[in-house]
Amino acid sequence: MVNTEEINDLWKTLEFEVGGLGSSYEDKQDMKLLIGSGNREASILFVGDDPDLYQNEELKVASGSSGEFLIKLCDIEGIYPDEYYITTLAKKECKYGKFLEEEQEQLKEILDMQIALIQPEIVVALGSEAARVLLNRDVKIGEERGKILEWTGGIKLLITYDVNFVKKSRNDSGKKSKVALDFWGDLKLLKQEMEKSAGEEDS
Repeated sequence: MVNTEEINDLWKTLEFEVGGLGSSYEDKQDMKLLIGSGNREASILFVGDDPDLYQNEELKVASGSSGEFLIKLCDIEGIYPDEYYITTLAKKECKYGKFLEEEQEQLKEILDMQIALIQPEIVVALGSEAARVLLNRDVKIGEERGKILEWTGGIKLLITYDVNFVKKSRNDSGKKSKVALDFWGDLKLLKQEMEKSAGEEDS
């Protein structure tokens, strides 16, 4: 069985590997490392392609950011910070698509290792790019979001919208924004799934 010290060493290895990526680009070389944020033993893992989802490992977020928007909605729905961890595909202050294909493959391997270390019950793909990387295929958000999928290694997967897209839709269309309402519904589904899982463990 892997002990806490070994797990911490593996996290440090991930940080070291991410730190070396993008070094061939002047604009990425000095970018802040954003390996992830939240509880590393969480039941829920949010995966997005948005560097504004968090600013450090303690769920610090910028005012008005997509990260603040996500955390507020989770709080309202009763999904609290000790229940989730948030990470991005790029793990730096840029998007996944900015990296070379070879580096994208390395980032995918790093994400796989993160998932193995966290061992979440459910992974939430925030947007089509995150879903595409996790499923290794193109994803039609309109058709595939809002469903709990049996994924890999006993882990479930929920596909939903990119948080920044939801936030902009909410700002543009108000409370009746269909995208925002759908996203809200997906969070409710996530909460129900976690309650169902907790009930099965107690029985």
